[in-house]
Amino acid sequence: MTPNRGSDSDNPAIGPQEERRKALISAYRLLKQRPRSTAEISRHLERLEFGADTISATLETLGSHGELDDRAFACAWTDSRMRFRPRSKWLIQRELESKGVDAHLAQDATENIDDYAAARELAQRRARQLHELDRATFIRRLTRYLASRGYDRGITTRVVMEMLPKDSTS
Repeated sequence: MTPNRGSDSDNPAIGPQEERRKALISAYRLLKQRPRSTAEISRHLERLEFGADTISATLETLGSHGELDDRAFACAWTDSRMRFRPRSKWLIQRELESKGVDAHLAQDATENIDDYAAARELAQRRARQLHELDRATFIRRLTRYLASRGYDRGITTRVVMEMLPKDSTS
């Protein structure tokens, strides 16, 4: 944790330009790890106790350089989630909102997600691992797996019934 910096004018040892330079460096370090929302950068700088003027100037600089764009961030997050760790549309929207993305932007970014198709694809992969289980255990585990990824009960039930092994009539 960085020592308390207070506001720009409260710390005469560090001038406003130096304060802004340090905040910008910190923000770029964070952005180097992965894309971030504006709110994530702001919270990061607040935790480091930069002043409000410094944070505002840093966000403005990053935005003007194209480094901060919540719409692009939301789309990139959604694409990454669906490619590597699929979740329901609802759950991805909640994740985006928790990262400070506006609810309307989160909705726009997830509008093309087909929950049924995504759940079905996940279930097919998981069903291969569960195929030797008895019917009740298969249903319980696959249902829990899909529910933990945010799929609603209707989609989960439908997909699980489709995934039941064909010889599982009892």
